[in-house]
Amino acid sequence: MRKNKAIKNILCIILMSVLLLGCQSENDQFAGETLSVHEESDFSEQVAKAGGPVGSENDDSQVKDNMKAVLKPDHPFGAGVFCWDHLADEEDVDCLVKNNITEIYQYLKPEYSDEEIVSFLERMSDKGIDVYILDGEPTWSYKENLRYAEAVIDRIAYINNYVSKRDRIIGVVYDIEPYVLDKWHSTPQLIMDEYIDNVKSLKDKIERRNYNIEMCVCVPYSFDLMGYEQHLYSLIDSADQVLVLNYNKANEIEDIRTEMQITGDLGKRIITVYELQPGLLSQTNNSVTYYKDGLGAIKTSYEKMLTEYEGKKLGIAYHTLEYLKVLSYQ
Repeated sequence: MRKNKAIKNILCIILMSVLLLGCQSENDQFAGETLSVHEESDFSEQVAKAGGPVGSENDDSQVKDNMKAVLKPDHPFGAGVFCWDHLADEEDVDCLVKNNITEIYQYLKPEYSDEEIVSFLERMSDKGIDVYILDGEPTWSYKENLRYAEAVIDRIAYINNYVSKRDRIIGVVYDIEPYVLDKWHSTPQLIMDEYIDNVKSLKDKIERRNYNIEMCVCVPYSFDLMGYEQHLYSLIDSADQVLVLNYNKANEIEDIRTEMQITGDLGKRIITVYELQPGLLSQTNNSVTYYKDGLGAIKTSYEKMLTEYEGKKLGIAYHTLEYLKVLSYQ
């Protein structure tokens, strides 16, 4: 009996060993498969972050997509884009992300509903893009038309009261350009004086009403060249940021030197704006727009400016989103 029991015990031990070996083999195989899954997951995540297709059969396409992500333009002090003709949609968002855009200057047409605006603000905040409302007419330089400029900041305050904190509008960008008025040729000094007073009044209203929005102004590169350096100083001093319409490709670094000095003294951010519109090619003998030169030429220009004005808060902006999209996908 004991011998039979011993034999049975030996057989049980052998059987258990065989089972254990089989389980170990399966575990090893499973571990190998798990590692493979993790490797695939990590790779997919890396490709997704780079903007490439997950599980693409075309390796060359995947590499190109990854390269595009790596070669995104670098904007150490932020990058903006003007949008006048429509509320930026999902297709536009792809372009903004592709070009590392950090802020959008968006014109709000009167017919846009509150729902459309809120949806737009949500799209932008989902991508971490700050929204500034863009508006302005040359005639807003006149004191009698101050109310139109005031209506813009009132509308921003109204919208901000009804959206979440993350979706709020950051500020306003006034693109007024008094120098295109017919009366500019006869009474430029008077127009500039009224214009400056209006800008100061707008800033004062924002502070009195506790609107908590930034006020930014667009200026041409030529105010100081026209002899209005003191007015230029007043404009920059009254604003939170200044956007220089630096539309002279032959002399971009020097044309912005006065503005750089003033903003540096006041500790404010300055943005150099690049024109992209093709309609200006024949009108200006290609001295203004970068439509033919492409985004690579803008990158080179901006890098030179950053080197020249090292240590300054020099951002970049594109005019406009419509043509940034065209140039981005050429």
